[in-house]
Amino acid sequence: MHERAKRSTVQGWTKETVRRHTKFLYSVTTEDLSGYGYAPTLTLRNCPADARTFHALRRNWIKRIERMGSTRIHWVIEWQRRGVPHVHAAVYFDRQLTLTEQHQMLRHWVELAGDGTTQAGQHVAAIDGATGWLQYLSKHAARGAAHYQRQGKPSGWETTGRLWGHTGPWPVQDVQTFHVPQEAFFRYRRLVRQWRIADARLEADELTRRRRIRSARRMLACGDRKLSEVRGISEWIPQDQLVRYLALLADDGSAVNQVV
Repeated sequence: MHERAKRSTVQGWTKETVRRHTKFLYSVTTEDLSGYGYAPTLTLRNCPADARTFHALRRNWIKRIERMGSTRIHWVIEWQRRGVPHVHAAVYFDRQLTLTEQHQMLRHWVELAGDGTTQAGQHVAAIDGATGWLQYLSKHAARGAAHYQRQGKPSGWETTGRLWGHTGPWPVQDVQTFHVPQEAFFRYRRLVRQWRIADARLEADELTRRRRIRSARRMLACGDRKLSEVRGISEWIPQDQLVRYLALLADDGSAVNQVV
């Protein structure tokens, strides 16, 4: 299990915590992500008294999932609006689980949590190959420290403890970094916005399609000029598409340099 050194003063999501988490998610090599993935969301009826109690619950749940045969797990903790922690996870197995086995992951959580927590409050969905993982990545890599589900900590908690982690072998590579002039960066963002809109229009589910198109169109909207100048693209795009855009900028005379 991937557990870093204890940090007794962790008070919640910070920009540095988000940076480390996002860096890990982006480092996963999708083409090497073998097995069958599932994304459970685990909630509680009542807030545990402190972070130590909550993390004991999380660790015990992970142990049960490992006994089910999981090969790797990624987990992240966020807060509901009512101040109660919940867990999002990506759980991989070397075989496809039956529907009963998928629900068993949720039952393990309910049994361990007790205190009125019910099965109805839990959810699990299959991570459908590379696309499913990238959707999971986009959701969690796009959330900053200011996102409402990452604001603050539960009432009465002195600390929060670790807010994300992973177990098992994950195929990762060093994150590639490129330096481009500011004007080229602005053009790159506009290209990505066009791609996001076009990609969103291919979404099969109507409600999801509308949401993604609306999000893509507004990705550069910002009332703060200084923040607007450094705003990122806020959604994963395929690496080959990114490389094509960088090549286009370079062909048009922009100084595109990879940072090594």
